[in-house]
Amino acid sequence: MATTCVYLACKVEECPHNIKQIWNESKAVFAEISSDIRFPYDVPDIAECESYLLEEMKFYLVVYHPYQALIESIINDSYKTDMVFVYPPHAIAIAALFLSRVIDQGNQSDAEAQQWYADLNVDMTDVLQVVNELLAVYETWSGYVDDNMPDLVSRYIADIAAS
Repeated sequence: MATTCVYLACKVEECPHNIKQIWNESKAVFAEISSDIRFPYDVPDIAECESYLLEEMKFYLVVYHPYQALIESIINDSYKTDMVFVYPPHAIAIAALFLSRVIDQGNQSDAEAQQWYADLNVDMTDVLQVVNELLAVYETWSGYVDDNMPDLVSRYIADIAAS
């Protein structure tokens, strides 16, 4: 059942893994626990158990994340820059997680959080560059004043009309 829960959770979180990969990892975990215990299920068993699990849950797969709106906002802000062409998607996603945690908790000195980032096995150089670029964007946006915008639009329209 635990293997099926992991398999289904990966699907719900939109990061699906091949069922054979989940099965292989489960076999490896069982082997680590004890050489006497063999993982008793095959891939078809996991697939069958998935339908039973879904039925038991009444197919209710809505998952609410506390940072979802904030993270989505930060990721959407990254689309307003060229960083989506420069950095890999996982670096932008991790930077969004980092910034949402800082915004929510005010700091990032939590040892558990630092360990979580270390365990990601990701080059944090890209992530920190994305964080710095996003902070620079927010700094620029905070100083933006559009008092001249109506005049600029009027002149632009006049230039187009004159052409």
